[in-house]
Amino acid sequence: MVKIVSLINLKGGVAKTTTTVQLAECLVSEFDRRVLVIDLDPQTNASIALIQEQKWEDLDESGQTLFQLFSDKLEKTKIFDVRKAIQKGASNLRLPQLHLLASSIRFIDIQDRISEIPQKTKYAVPTPMEVLKQAIEPIKDEYDYILIDCPPNLGYITQNGIEISDFYLIPTIPDTLSTYGIPQIINSINEMRVSRPLCVKIKCLGLVMTKFMSNSEAHKKGRERLPVRLKHIFDELELPAAAVFTTVMPQANQTAEAMDFGATPGTFKDKYGTGRSGGLSLYQYVIDLTKEFERHVA
Repeated sequence: MVKIVSLINLKGGVAKTTTTVQLAECLVSEFDRRVLVIDLDPQTNASIALIQEQKWEDLDESGQTLFQLFSDKLEKTKIFDVRKAIQKGASNLRLPQLHLLASSIRFIDIQDRISEIPQKTKYAVPTPMEVLKQAIEPIKDEYDYILIDCPPNLGYITQNGIEISDFYLIPTIPDTLSTYGIPQIINSINEMRVSRPLCVKIKCLGLVMTKFMSNSEAHKKGRERLPVRLKHIFDELELPAAAVFTTVMPQANQTAEAMDFGATPGTFKDKYGTGRSGGLSLYQYVIDLTKEFERHVA
C-alpha cells in the first residue's frame, strides 16, 4: 500500500527540497521503489531539480503543472490531466520509476483564492483542502511512496498535502531560527487532525537534522537539545513523541551541487559524493537516511 509523506518546515533554506529529492532518488535507485514526487512549493525547486528547466517551462505553458489543477477549479476549465502531467523517468540519473507532478511559480497568483473552490465547483470539491486528493485518487496506488514538497507555510496548498498524507517529516538545521516554527507546525497539524478526524489521519514521522556543521557550537547544542524539545511538544499534546532521526545530514558543497539537473552523474554514488564527512562517504548519509525513513514509515 502506498505511503504518502509531506515534508514541511516554515523556514526556508533548511534543505526541505534537497531532502525530498534525496529520499526520492535513493528509494528508486538503491531500493527499487516506485516513487512520485509532488511539488507543491511555488518556488518549484524540486521540479527543476528533477526535470530540465525547459521541460518544466513547456509543462507550465501547456497547463500540466499543479497550478493548473487548482486554476481549473477556480476558472471552470478542464486543462489539467493528471496522467499527462506526470513526468516519468525524472532525475538526471534517468530513473524510470521516479515520477514527478511539477509545481509552478504561478501558484502565487491564486493562493489567496483557493478558499473559493468549493463554491466555484458547486461543492463538487467539498473543501479547499481536497483538490489534490481528488486528482491523485486514480493513480496513487501505482506507487510505493508519494513524497510531497510543501511550501514554507500552512496555507491551503500545504493543507492539500496534509490532507492526503500518512505522515509528515520536518527537515531542519539544528539552530534557533530553523527550529523556531516546529511547535507551530506540530500544533497546527494536530488541530487539523482533531477537527477533521475522518479525513486527516496524518502523524509526525519525525525530524531530520540537515546542513549540520560539526565545527559549530550552535549546531552541536541544537543537536543535543532537539530530542528533549520535540518530546516536550508531543507530551503537551498528549501524543506519542516522534523520532529525531539518528542520521544527521552534513553540510557539503556536493549536496547542493547534486540539485543541479544539468550535471551528468554516472551513478547515485557519483551524484551524492564519495568524499568523506564524519567518517562516512557523503552518498552513504543519503542511504542511511533512506533506510531510517523506511523503518519509521513501516
